[in-house]
Amino acid sequence: MTRVLSAIVVPPHLSVSGGARAGAALSAALSAHCTVTVASMMGGSAPPGCRWLPVRTGLPPGLPWSRLSQRHRTPFYRSDIPRAIRPGAYDLVHLHNPMPGLEMGRIARACRAAGIPYVISTHGFNEVARGTEIYGFGALRRAAWRHLVQAPVAEAVRGADAIMALSPADFEIVRAMGFRGETIDVVPNGVDLPPPASPEADRAVWERFGLDAPGEGAPITCLFLANHTPNKGLPVLLAGFLGLARPFTLIVGGETRPEIDYAGAVAAVKPGQRIVVTGRLSDAEVGALMRRSDLFVFPTLADTLPLVVFEAMAHGRPVLASEVGGIPHQIDAACGRLVPAGDPEALRNAVADLAGDRAALRRMGERARARVAADFSWAGAAATAFGVYRRVLAAGAERARDGAGASRLAVDGRAAGRIPG
Repeated sequence: MTRVLSAIVVPPHLSVSGGARAGAALSAALSAHCTVTVASMMGGSAPPGCRWLPVRTGLPPGLPWSRLSQRHRTPFYRSDIPRAIRPGAYDLVHLHNPMPGLEMGRIARACRAAGIPYVISTHGFNEVARGTEIYGFGALRRAAWRHLVQAPVAEAVRGADAIMALSPADFEIVRAMGFRGETIDVVPNGVDLPPPASPEADRAVWERFGLDAPGEGAPITCLFLANHTPNKGLPVLLAGFLGLARPFTLIVGGETRPEIDYAGAVAAVKPGQRIVVTGRLSDAEVGALMRRSDLFVFPTLADTLPLVVFEAMAHGRPVLASEVGGIPHQIDAACGRLVPAGDPEALRNAVADLAGDRAALRRMGERARARVAADFSWAGAAATAFGVYRRVLAAGAERARDGAGASRLAVDGRAAGRIPG
């Protein structure tokens, strides 16, 4: 069988990464087609059906890393994944996620040095391309972002044998990075439909966060779930909801960050309004909170094809999200609503409008679940990805045959005295 190394490039200090989860899920689905070894900078264990390559990560020695914040150390993390890429070790390498960009570049160079073809999935490419816009960098940090992130990712893209775009929105990005292949394949994220819920387990989670069981006359409950990094739009979310005049419950899921004033937002609500900040959540807690919510709200500033949007849809929840990246390819008017990125007023107006018709929200949720079940399965993504693998390997075999034929022709020519040695 084809031997594939799935290299998941993620800062090791992150507790959750959509790109890492998507890479692991696609690798598990691909194990039905080929032998997949997973190497993740986040650590963990092998996805179902896959082999596991333990990875050591760290920062280059000899520099005063303790003087830098975790955020500023992120671009410099490296791993020993490149050392595992040796001639003959694998037939193909699949790179997932572009951060740390320098490490993606190192892995790509190791593939080229070993003569092993590699393909790239575009997790996080929208954030990489738009980082200088969305993070509020000054001139020095913009230069650092271009040098430490965008340049090495573009180098990897230029040398790739194939690009698996998560949506057509990534085509322009990878072309601007220098990819010159004739075809850019679309291999989107997938999602598994959740198993049947346990009402008792759900109630226990709701009680843990002080949430009542849902009732017909209760205020609308909205859920936000993401890493609280600047690109996810959490300040836009809070500003939008704090301007609402109607009652609501807003669940803010995901690991908290010290630079965000959660307490101030919780204290600023009006009568009948509530903000619940959960911190990091387990998968079981995420499922229970999805089922407790009426609407999933995701005002991201930059995203490629967020897995959490598919997960909300799989739970039968309509989605209100920013019109950025591949999100317009995930949801349509039948199952959600799009608003301009970075616009709290537009977000506020959309929430108020949707909250006024709960029956319509339920219908949108049903359509959202049907949409992901029909169009966004991991099995379908894996079948498409394996077709790309086969095409890349066939092209490499053809080049090898052509090279061998040219070499034989040259030898025969010299032997016959027709071609100078």
